[in-house]
Amino acid sequence: MTGLSPLWALVPGGSKRGAEVPLAKVGGAPEPVGPLRWPACTACGAPMRFLFQLPHVPGKLDLAPYAAVYVFQCENPDTACERWDPHSGANAVVAVEPGTSAEEGTRPTGLPYADWNLGLAPAEEDTEALSVDINEATDEQLAALDRALEEAPESKVGGVAGWVNGDATPECCGEPMRFVAQLAAMPFGLAFGDNGRGYLFRCRSGGCGTPFRFTWQGA
Repeated sequence: MTGLSPLWALVPGGSKRGAEVPLAKVGGAPEPVGPLRWPACTACGAPMRFLFQLPHVPGKLDLAPYAAVYVFQCENPDTACERWDPHSGANAVVAVEPGTSAEEGTRPTGLPYADWNLGLAPAEEDTEALSVDINEATDEQLAALDRALEEAPESKVGGVAGWVNGDATPECCGEPMRFVAQLAAMPFGLAFGDNGRGYLFRCRSGGCGTPFRFTWQGA
């Protein structure tokens, strides 16, 4: 590949590839760094299931002024809420500023996902190949995109989104949001369709009331 760009791969904590990052985790129970209100689905009213949390890591993951973000989605078995849609209200990203740890709201009654700690490992990707518009790309560019997707980390912080089914960058405050991180469903067993990927974005407007959005695509 040419034009490789550095980024950070998100890896299971304790692996040889990267150092574990405090407060970075998938599943289990969230670990609040300040007041955290457990979200409910705006479509069906059910408490959402906790997916993962990522902390502010200077020089690697800039979430300032927030200390961490917590990602949830509706998994009510009695409804068909559009939990992949970043604007449907069936998933939520709760951004928490530093403060006294506290939790409000109602948790779901089902079992949580298995608890995994996360680490960050240096990585790189072909950003140019991953950024191609598949609707206008040549056969050569599409082949380069396939290679870049295969070689880039499936879970990562920074770089560009590695879409499963084509670019679906959400918009907020009138412009495309900024890509923050990506998390693959496996090995964590997350419900992102058929072995899909989840994508975290941030609004480019500093005064937005919903600064982060989440979406996912299944294979």
